[in-house]
Amino acid sequence: MIELLYLASQIQCGTNGSPINVNIDIYQNSQLVRTISVEEKVLLPVDSVRDLTFKYSFVNSSCNPSTPTEMVLAPNDLVPDLPGAYEQQSIQEILDGLNDYEELFLVELGTTNTASSAYDLQDVMMIVNNNPVVFAD
Repeated sequence: MIELLYLASQIQCGTNGSPINVNIDIYQNSQLVRTISVEEKVLLPVDSVRDLTFKYSFVNSSCNPSTPTEMVLAPNDLVPDLPGAYEQQSIQEILDGLNDYEELFLVELGTTNTASSAYDLQDVMMIVNNNPVVFAD
């Protein structure tokens, strides 16, 4: 069992565009399990976030996401040297605040060009709790 917390979303449509809300469709074995929005939390009956696939959709926007770049980082992993997007913390600062059993799931939706200033891997950020507290009914 894992718990996903959709921590934040920071993407805009074009330079100086309005912020875009991003919904995430969560799939397991090609079956839609759940759709979540920013700040939602969901328990999923899988062993790892790698057992899932995701589809990202922009809400009320004429823009479309590019091919997603996804990265999962644990607290002691090597971190890409990217600044925080907008008012967000840097990836390293977020990782420093995680517990050993948590991972940071990062997504870039604006560009696939790693040399672009828009490439920050913070268009969607989720915290993966690999040791959630589950209460029996």
